[in-house]
Amino acid sequence: MMGRAVVYDLGRARDVKAIAVADFDRDRAREVARAFGHGKTRAHFADVRDTQHLAKLAHGYDVLLNCTQYNWNLEVMRAALAAGINYMDLGGLYHMTRKQFALDKDFRRIGRIAIPGMGGAPGITNVMARALADPLERVHAIRVYNAGADEQHYDSPIAYTFSIATILDELTMPPIAFERGRYVEKPMLSDPEAGKFRAPIGSITLRHSIHSELGTLAESFRHKGVKEVFFKINYDPRLVNLVRDLDQAGFTSREPVAVNGTRVAPRAVLLSLMQQRAPKKTARDVEALRVVVSGRSKNRRVASAMEMWADYSTRPPLSAVARDTGFPAAIAAAMLVRGEIRGTGVQAPENVVPPQPFFTELKKRGFTFRCWKLDPKQI
Repeated sequence: MMGRAVVYDLGRARDVKAIAVADFDRDRAREVARAFGHGKTRAHFADVRDTQHLAKLAHGYDVLLNCTQYNWNLEVMRAALAAGINYMDLGGLYHMTRKQFALDKDFRRIGRIAIPGMGGAPGITNVMARALADPLERVHAIRVYNAGADEQHYDSPIAYTFSIATILDELTMPPIAFERGRYVEKPMLSDPEAGKFRAPIGSITLRHSIHSELGTLAESFRHKGVKEVFFKINYDPRLVNLVRDLDQAGFTSREPVAVNGTRVAPRAVLLSLMQQRAPKKTARDVEALRVVVSGRSKNRRVASAMEMWADYSTRPPLSAVARDTGFPAAIAAAMLVRGEIRGTGVQAPENVVPPQPFFTELKKRGFTFRCWKLDPKQI
C-alpha cells in the first residue's frame, strides 16, 4: 500500500533518474512498477533475509527506502550498510525504532545517514514537533494525535488502510508514554481523550497506542527539558472490539500450537486469513495528524498546535494513509539526494529534516496545514 505511493511520487520527481522496486513477490513488484513507476522503474525479486543479495541489488542507488513490515527494519538497514548507501523506513513501533539506533556508528563509519520513521506518523508528526518546539526555550510536553475516517463501503467485514500486521501490534502491544521525564508502559487503549476535527472525522475519542514517535521525540528534546510525550489514535471501535476478542481467545499469539500433527502459530493463521479477505476497494478516507507542544518562551508559558490534513485520491488510486505515509518518505529521499538533508549516522526525522522546505513539498501534493495558539492553562 505505502510502497505504491513512494514509487508514484519518486517516479514523478524530475531529479530521480532510476527506481528499483523489489519484493518477495516479483509479479507484485512488476505490477507496481508498471502502474506507478512512470517508466523509470524496474522490478526485482528480493528476500530481505538475504542481506548480500539485497545489498547487491541496492548498490549504485542513493537511498534504500524500506516499505516492508517493520520487523524487517534491521535486516534492510544492514543491506544498506553493505551497499554503502543511505537508508529510510516508515517506522518501527517504538521498540524496533530504539533498536535501530544501535547501528548509528556503522552508518557514521561509511559516511551515510539512516532515518527511521520517515512516513506520516511517524515522520510528518516528528517534523511538526520540531517546527513547534524550535521557537521555545523550554519544552514541557509534546502530544501527538492521529485521527481518521473512511467513508468507503466495503464488501469485506474487516476493513483497514495499512498493514494488518501492524494494526494487530498496535492493538495488542502495551503502549509506551513519556511521563515526568520517564518512559512508562501504559494499559492498552488507555486514557481516552475527546478530540474535535473537521468533517468527516468530527468528534472522536483518542487513546494511547504504541508508536514510533516515542522512540525519538523525548530524546531529541531532552535538552529543552521535555517531561511528557505521548501518541494517541482513534481506531474504529468495531475493529478494536474484534481484535480484543481475538486476542483474548489466543488468536494473536505467536506461540505455535499443535494442529493435526503439525505446529502452527495462531497469529500467522489469523494474518493469512485477514490478508486473503483484504478489502479490494480503495479507501475513501481522510487522515489528520495533529501535534500539540507546550513550553516556555520569553519566560511565559505558551502552547500551540499544528495539524496536517490528507485526502484519498482516485488518480492514482491511493488512500489518504498511503499518501501521507508514502509521499513524505519519497520527498525526504529526494531532499537527501539534492543535499537538502545532511548528516551521518542514525538520525530521527525531527533532527535532520528542515520543516519549511518539507512542508512546502507536501503542500504541492495537496496536503494542507494549519497552526493555532492554545491556552497553556487548558492543556
